[in-house]
Amino acid sequence: MGHEIISDIDTGRERERLEPYMLLPGEGVAGFDASVKASRTSTGGGLSIIESHTKGGAPWHVHTREDEYFYVIEGMIIVRCGEDMWEAGPRSFVFLPRGIPHGWEVAGEGSAILLMMTAPAMLEEFLREFHAASSKEIRDQVAAAYGLTFLPAPAPL
Repeated sequence: MGHEIISDIDTGRERERLEPYMLLPGEGVAGFDASVKASRTSTGGGLSIIESHTKGGAPWHVHTREDEYFYVIEGMIIVRCGEDMWEAGPRSFVFLPRGIPHGWEVAGEGSAILLMMTAPAMLEEFLREFHAASSKEIRDQVAAAYGLTFLPAPAPL
């Protein structure tokens, strides 16, 4: 199937026609490990999806360019967004709009499996560069390049 340029109605930009794909369990998109199910290149910049198996979380931060979403498959996470706080268990969905500081962590001593998503796409590339950085200064530079700022933790609610 050939590639052709099509107009992106929502943004007026042109992009290559995207190819449909399906991933089997344990597979990821080209260029990433099996956790990355959708990337900037596989979706034309529209969406990132990462299947995260974690015991951790993300510190208080804010995105300026994309919205973030979580779908919890297993376990429980505690999410704070602005003045709101939620306990999200299996089959819960969380929407975190850009411009509102947020952070999250796995509840207790357990672990969780969740789909982490951003629209537009960026999460997989940001995380790869961020985790490869050798110092806090470089991690902060990577975050700034992606329009993301880490903030001091807020006071408890």
